[in-house]
Amino acid sequence: MKQFLITLILIALLGLLAYTNPKLENYDQFISQRITEEARKEKDPVIGAFNSLFGGFAANLMAKQTVRKDYVFFSTYDTTVGDKHMRAIGGLNNFYVTEDLVSKPGH
Repeated sequence: MKQFLITLILIALLGLLAYTNPKLENYDQFISQRITEEARKEKDPVIGAFNSLFGGFAANLMAKQTVRKDYVFFSTYDTTVGDKHMRAIGGLNNFYVTEDLVSKPGH
């Protein structure tokens, strides 16, 4: 009985992970939110307003430069813009940034 319960819990957990694996559209929204948050932190109101106005466009552009690898229970997102690279892991309807817009080696 204990083995059955453990198996049932494991299946439920894997099902939850698969169901909450975010899609590329969710990543686009995540990037847009990050750009908006950075715009709010900006001390110069002109630059902050500029970032707010064009944040959605920039997020869409970044999403188009993203390679998503789907591993059923989670996904990885690699975004390259120019010589900058960002890597994130998506799971449980969230994104966890592991590399944040750093220059690629050799550039």
